[in-house]
Amino acid sequence: MTASAAGVLRSEWTKFRTIRATGCTLAGAFVIALCYGYLFGTANGRAYLGDSPAEQTSFDPLDTAFRGLALVQLLVGAVGVLAVTSEYASGMMPTSVTAVPRRGRLLAGKAAVVAVLLLPCGTLIALGSFVVSQAMLTAQGAPGAALTDPGVPGAIAGAGLYLTLIALYGVAMGFLLRRTAGAIALGSFLLILPAMSSLLPESLARAMLTYWPTSAGMRLFAEAPIPDALPPHAGLAVLAVTVLALLSAAFALFRSRDV
Repeated sequence: MTASAAGVLRSEWTKFRTIRATGCTLAGAFVIALCYGYLFGTANGRAYLGDSPAEQTSFDPLDTAFRGLALVQLLVGAVGVLAVTSEYASGMMPTSVTAVPRRGRLLAGKAAVVAVLLLPCGTLIALGSFVVSQAMLTAQGAPGAALTDPGVPGAIAGAGLYLTLIALYGVAMGFLLRRTAGAIALGSFLLILPAMSSLLPESLARAMLTYWPTSAGMRLFAEAPIPDALPPHAGLAVLAVTVLALLSAAFALFRSRDV
């Protein structure tokens, strides 16, 4: 008898919450977001005091709020990877496939559990980063943003959505590579690849900073419009389509190869 969708979701939720590494990694992402919020808020607040009046006038506190997410996303992606590869490492994937012969349903169940959990957790991570960074800015004498300021709630929600998509990216990498170390290493490299754009010719660097999925997706919580950059909805589309394509490729391989 084929397992029902609800049964698959319950099973995948049980697996996820009993894997110690996923919970620890997610908790670590939250702690690191707070730490980076503190560090960037303190550093940028001190830098503001030494800026010229013209630079102080153009200072945007939201530029500090989510800067640490570029590194936190590595842990969030690892959560998605571990949700898959831990089952391969324990040798339980053949049992899961026997219990749920429709492999697409099994993959969808894992992705759904990760998405439903990471959407509120990702938003909470973004909120924590915002609150701590703005508190440190004001503590140093620099202007800070409030939760009620225009654009702030949308930026926090956008950051939560971005981290959710990054976790789903991790799920896809887990199914594609099936090995924790390889999936996290390659997945992390691809996430931070835009940071190496300065090594490329100017035209390629500009294209990477504009259209690379993570660069495009970060427009969801960008502090202000940037010339030649994608608008937030277009950046979301680029990232979402990329994640969907990777999940589709993961499903094709998962369905066709032995577990």
